[in-house]
Amino acid sequence: MRNAWVIAQREIASYFAAPMFWILAGGFMAFSGFLFWLYINQPTPPQADMLPLLQVYGTILLFITPLLAMRLLAEEQRAGRLEVLMTAPINDWQLVFGKWLAAFVMFTVLIVLTLFHVGIMHRLAEKGVAPGPTFAAYVGLILLGAALLAIGVLTSSMTESQVVAGFLGIMVIMVLFFLSIVKQMPFGESGLGAAVAYLGLSDHYYKFGQGVVDTRDIVYFLSLTFGSLFLATRMLETRRWR
Repeated sequence: MRNAWVIAQREIASYFAAPMFWILAGGFMAFSGFLFWLYINQPTPPQADMLPLLQVYGTILLFITPLLAMRLLAEEQRAGRLEVLMTAPINDWQLVFGKWLAAFVMFTVLIVLTLFHVGIMHRLAEKGVAPGPTFAAYVGLILLGAALLAIGVLTSSMTESQVVAGFLGIMVIMVLFFLSIVKQMPFGESGLGAAVAYLGLSDHYYKFGQGVVDTRDIVYFLSLTFGSLFLATRMLETRRWR
């Protein structure tokens, strides 16, 4: 794991030097701040309930996370550095995990910054913000981000183009997000329909957004995260034999 952390540190430094990260971070904070301002200035102000707003933040991240991850392996392939990395004393899993870890650290920074909104709401509300449901919602955000970034790493391993990697990542995430609507279709009650609907992101995430922590949802996101990283590792291994 030491090698993975070394790679992560290098990538974290690259993020801070990349204009794209600051554009994404600034855009997310500006947009989420604007939504928070609208939320607390409704004609009928919400009663210290951050959950609906945190659900919206999660929806925004569906688009931001693939853009955070799109350069991780695609750029290495385009610049010809991936072949050099493959000759270094690291294995493919350490490379993939280190890249993902760096993106996850930067993502977590963005999420931590939204705690300012929780603090403001806590001061405005008479009884403060309920800690339990809010904590559950943030657990959901972290798990969602981990999975989406892993998907982004996977699509980044498939191409040398950052743009193509970002587009593929968004498309895959959108498909997963809307799979849950299968259960509303005529065949949704069948075994196949239920299995397909279970793969959908939205139902698993929105439970956290309602303040509910279910171990099945935790397992879903962890499986999606490590499954995507595993596939990304296999993609790199195929390059060794080309």
